[in-house]
Amino acid sequence: MTRFEKDLKDALEGNEIEVLTKRMAELDKLEREGKACKNAFRRQCIAQDFCRLKREYEEIAKHF
Repeated sequence: MTRFEKDLKDALEGNEIEVLTKRMAELDKLEREGKACKNAFRRQCIAQDFCRLKREYEEIAKHF
């Protein structure tokens, strides 16, 4: 089971605030890290992770 599936299941069981808060904090951290990074390849990897996590966050949030 992936982390997304675990978080979605946990959110559907009533812990949506904790799951969404944790995921938003992770998105904020990646955004700050991406802005501070000077290595173009690393910045691109961070951007891909950010986009994936943003899609997952929106998928979880649309259920509520």
